[in-house]
Amino acid sequence: MLWISQDAMKKFILNLSFSKEKKAKVEQISAIDTVAKQKRKSSQQYLTIEEAIALNDEAEQRVTKAIEDLQMVNAELAKQIAERIDIELELKQAKRDLYKIRADLSKSQEKAKDALHIALHDSLTGLPNRLLLEQRLDHGLTQARRHGWKLAVLFIDLDKFKNINDSYGHDIGDKLLIAVAKRLQACVRGEDMVSRWGGDEFICVLLNIKHESDVISLANKMIEQISQECNFDGTIVSISATIGIAICPMDGETAEVLFKKVDLAMYRSKGTHQRVTLFSEAILEP
Repeated sequence: MLWISQDAMKKFILNLSFSKEKKAKVEQISAIDTVAKQKRKSSQQYLTIEEAIALNDEAEQRVTKAIEDLQMVNAELAKQIAERIDIELELKQAKRDLYKIRADLSKSQEKAKDALHIALHDSLTGLPNRLLLEQRLDHGLTQARRHGWKLAVLFIDLDKFKNINDSYGHDIGDKLLIAVAKRLQACVRGEDMVSRWGGDEFICVLLNIKHESDVISLANKMIEQISQECNFDGTIVSISATIGIAICPMDGETAEVLFKKVDLAMYRSKGTHQRVTLFSEAILEP
């Protein structure tokens, strides 16, 4: 067991009391310092009137500058919008102009096409006329020479057509020509051509023929079709025809020569019982 003297105990109690008092004073000083710091910090958050006015003037200047800048931007934007509207209007007008030009070009193209058709076709029958026939025949002769083909030219003449006009009038005569044109077209192939040569004369060009006998058979079929009666609103009309034939290259290799020889062959048949005549046969006749 540890024994402590009375004097030592008093000294311990005295020291303990002093320590508590010192600690309380230290805590009091620390609290005063904290309050002082807070007061200094708080005093820094408040401005003077002069400082507040200065800050307000600066803010007002900045706002004024921002408003002016915005007005300038708006003015420039309005200018750009106006320019774009003008451009858009110009583009719309240009588009309308292009549509009009296209429409005018289409009309002009149609007119040119119609004019070309009129220039190259018979106004009554709608068949190719002499000009178009000559163009097609020249092309056909070129193809015949290139590929070694035979080509036939048929000259079809209606017998005593003038009597039809004199007896029934030109209206019936025109209707008869139209009917003959349709019948001739129905006899040939798509690559062949039937043309109205003029008046009551027609010319047919047959491309790439194989045998003369085929041409003669076709010519006889044409004679048969033409001779069938036509009924024009109760008016019955009939007519016969004569056909001359020239063959390329045997009878000639140019359009001029073939036309002369096919014309000779046709006229050699006129007034005879033979309605179809080859040029090669015609030259043998006295």
